[in-house]
Amino acid sequence: MNNVVVMLADQLRADCLGCYGNRIVQTPHIDQLALNGIRFESAFAQHPQCVPSRSSLITGRYPHVNGAISNHVAMAPNEVTLPEYLQEHGFFTAAIGKVHLYPLKERSSYQYTMLCGGQTSNRTTPAHLRSDYRHWLRANGYWETVCRHYANRELPAYRENFQAVVSPLPVEAYYDAWVGDRTVEFIHDQTLSGQPFYLFVGFPNPHNPFEPPEPYASMYDPADMNVPATFHSDLGGKPPQHRKYKAHGRASLGLDFNALTEDKLRRIIAHYYGSITLVDDQVGKIIRALEDTRLMNDTIVVFLADHGELLGHHGMLLKSQDAYPMLYDKSLHVPFIVSAPDVGAGPIVAPPVELVDYYPTLMDLLGIPIPPEVQGRSLAPAMRGEADNPVEFVFAESGAVKMVRGSRHKLVYYPGQPYGELYDLELDPLELRNLYDDGDHAAVRSTMIQALADRLIAMEAPRHGESSQGAAYWRRHYRLPFQPQHGQSTS
Repeated sequence: MNNVVVMLADQLRADCLGCYGNRIVQTPHIDQLALNGIRFESAFAQHPQCVPSRSSLITGRYPHVNGAISNHVAMAPNEVTLPEYLQEHGFFTAAIGKVHLYPLKERSSYQYTMLCGGQTSNRTTPAHLRSDYRHWLRANGYWETVCRHYANRELPAYRENFQAVVSPLPVEAYYDAWVGDRTVEFIHDQTLSGQPFYLFVGFPNPHNPFEPPEPYASMYDPADMNVPATFHSDLGGKPPQHRKYKAHGRASLGLDFNALTEDKLRRIIAHYYGSITLVDDQVGKIIRALEDTRLMNDTIVVFLADHGELLGHHGMLLKSQDAYPMLYDKSLHVPFIVSAPDVGAGPIVAPPVELVDYYPTLMDLLGIPIPPEVQGRSLAPAMRGEADNPVEFVFAESGAVKMVRGSRHKLVYYPGQPYGELYDLELDPLELRNLYDDGDHAAVRSTMIQALADRLIAMEAPRHGESSQGAAYWRRHYRLPFQPQHGQSTS
């Protein structure tokens, strides 16, 4: 049976990789992985925050269904995660780097962990780092440097440059390189085990703060960075939460987006790109380890991200917050690449897919039954070039605010409010013109609201108790009233 190595970059936009069309950032190893495997052109996260997105990925169930609706809430304890399920099928499960699940599921999902924690913007000491990384930093003489790394965040330059500073840590001691090296060690240790393994590799970057070490911090010239066409856009036609976020949504981090200039944004983008190339180098290191140990031909390799980054879109940075829900494509469109031994290189999959599809796709590729409670769908047929029935709309959410996005139109619905968002993506891919109150688009809005209602009903998936009708009876129960009964005419 194949092994699995899934590498997840934190807060990485799809359009910031070479294989997704970026002509500036250097990502040769990720690009090669995409060339050798299958690249999903239009993959969307189910939530623009870490915990909900990762919980959806690992359960195959939507955030409002599994319970992880925010970074501040864990999934329900009776949810069954992908690695928990794989343990039942003889896999050894491991996680290295940043997991960002709450302790209960972190412990039950992974039999081995080597954790560092993730990037944070408002910590001025490294006390929050996970013990594995802290102990390694101390043992290898980097503790004073990492303390200075965090203390530098109290300097005015940290806020003035919108967190785009240079880490004093050498590359080998920086989060992502540490994750890459520990992953290589783990892979080499598996050569004699004989047990299939599932390895989750969580890179903390390119999540803010934008503070890569050298040489990555100077790898890209800010003058060469492109300011988004939407940077100076007017938010007057947007829901009030967008304007409030831009005005004071990240005041707790010392960020005033009204003071964000084009020059400062170019520096941020250069650092963001440097962090991406740093992650790409670790991907190359891990692929080489799989090749050197002759495990590559027996391993499914996945690269993806949990959500994107605004990166100057509409003059803002970072992502949606609980009080300021925003579901722009820039924070939901993520890379999703799969290289599987039994599939090989194939065409780019263009139709939209969702991260909830990751779980059932992996089970399909491994030849393991897909649990009935999983809501995503297997993408293995599309990967093999077989006839597929793609979803008409992808879904995402941020609290009560819900989104459905089709090939042309996108609706973001704010329940109980007189406002909302509606975009014609064919004419307005940057989501500049909100058509929600446009009379000429009233029929489109009505159709999209009905599509959202249908989708929400279809994705209801309670974990019920004992059932005389079998597991996940809700699937059949919801269809029964609309199916012809025995002896009933269909006319």
